[in-house]
Amino acid sequence: MRMASGCYPCILDRAKFESDLVLATEDEKKGAIEELLDFMACHKGGVPALVGTERERIIKRRSRSPDPYRTLKEESNQLARSLLPIAREFFLQSEGKLEALIRIAAAANSMEFGVKGHDFDNSTFGAAFADLLKERLEGDLAEVERLLDQYEKIFYLTDNSGEAVFDLFVVEKLKEMGKRVVMGAKSEPVLNDVTAEELRAMSEEEVVATGPVVGTTLESLSPVALDLLHGKEWLIVAKGMGNYETISEFQEQLNGRLIYVLRAKCEPVAMNLGVPRGSLVVKTA
Repeated sequence: MRMASGCYPCILDRAKFESDLVLATEDEKKGAIEELLDFMACHKGGVPALVGTERERIIKRRSRSPDPYRTLKEESNQLARSLLPIAREFFLQSEGKLEALIRIAAAANSMEFGVKGHDFDNSTFGAAFADLLKERLEGDLAEVERLLDQYEKIFYLTDNSGEAVFDLFVVEKLKEMGKRVVMGAKSEPVLNDVTAEELRAMSEEEVVATGPVVGTTLESLSPVALDLLHGKEWLIVAKGMGNYETISEFQEQLNGRLIYVLRAKCEPVAMNLGVPRGSLVVKTA
């Protein structure tokens, strides 16, 4: 997916949000945003997630903070753990178990900060979570269930902290269904995404690092992660908008064994997917 008109102000808005988190003075904030503007002027029409990756590098370098979202990530994980009983009960009460897992994974993708027009806050999300699980799910659910039945091995690409708590529940249930699941997570802090180190500390699941970028790029993957991605016996489940923005650029290499699961939090992604903004989405490719 390439930059749409709405991507430019969104990326800048998020730069301001992050600057306010970790930069102290107006001059520091202005300098970071101006450096990002210079980069954007030279990279028109690129992949939004990769422009966002450069924004993260600028903010981290200028603030000397290796993880600007650290506190918000910890709060999100605590919130998610408190809400996990709701997800468990939803799963237990659902007739369609695979659909329930997809809904939990998609609703959890709401846990993201700084997206223009997406209203998320740790303090208010708890009250809305149970209702999110019941929202309309956009996509071909029958095809998704067919793929999940067909493949015994799943490479599960994670996205945000907090959300990852629910992903671990989803993976637990997939393994109970006889699947082997390997989870992919960032090799270092990027946005509020969960890192491989953090995911290993949260569970005993099999985890591989997928690189230091927003989303997933072939250039950033380790040989182990590349083998999983290209292995014909592996179904790829890709969580979140960053993974959609980046993987859609090379998805023809994965056609027939790729499932995107996300909340379409911004207008450009929603338009690209052909769904209403804010929708829970499961899409095959």
